[in-house]
Amino acid sequence: MEQTNQTYLGLRQALETAANAMDPEIRAHSLRTGQRMETILKEMDRQDLLDLWNWGDLSPLNYHDMGKLPGEYGTGHAEAGELFFKHLHHLFYKTSGQAAIFTSIAADICRYHHDHYGECCFESAYGGDIPLAGRVCAVADTWDHLALDGLRPCQILVSLEPQSGGRYDPEVVGALRRFYERRGSLEL
Repeated sequence: MEQTNQTYLGLRQALETAANAMDPEIRAHSLRTGQRMETILKEMDRQDLLDLWNWGDLSPLNYHDMGKLPGEYGTGHAEAGELFFKHLHHLFYKTSGQAAIFTSIAADICRYHHDHYGECCFESAYGGDIPLAGRVCAVADTWDHLALDGLRPCQILVSLEPQSGGRYDPEVVGALRRFYERRGSLEL
């Protein structure tokens, strides 16, 4: 028990140090995207995954842009974030199974959140081979950017739905639609 507590505190300190070094806007976007991922997973009736992945008050969903620099475009930061979490995984996996799960999921989210669901010659994985966390993050990441640009829910879906099955997992886009429909937020 003591070793698990020490592992939790060590992981928490490493995450806080790295998060504090992030650009504040990128950090805020990562947190909002994590909240949006949680919303989508709950809409998909996957609370079980949230229960498995989270550790105390730490969520691996909140760090998808770890390693991203201000003004950086493209997918280069995905590898930096993945390597950061793989390093933490190597440091902590032997002392805590929960740390192993947390860091593994966080690495997957960083690595795969820019991969296209439909087959693409530039991607290492597509479709169901992309971990669910990465597929959910792809939609949540775009959702946050579009919402920040001032788009309303119906406009966000108009942007996402034509790419369902191409760039985005249709099941995840469908969950976002159900969320908006349940809330009654789709009126123009």
